[in-house]
Amino acid sequence: MLIIADERFYLIYQEASDEECLLTIQPYSDETALGEAIQELQMKQVEEYTIIKGRKMTATLRLTVELTESV
Repeated sequence: MLIIADERFYLIYQEASDEECLLTIQPYSDETALGEAIQELQMKQVEEYTIIKGRKMTATLRLTVELTESV
């Protein structure tokens, strides 16, 4: 397996429950660790995820939440 310096896989997935919603972006430097992480997600029954391959990245979070009073 050829690994280019600073090249990584990024696994992006979301877990949600009635109380919270968690978005995870996790970097992996090799395919074996990525495969193990995907197996863990499948055991948790998380079937929707995205894999991005690229050099080191930074992230900016932009979040909009609209709250209304409960009746």
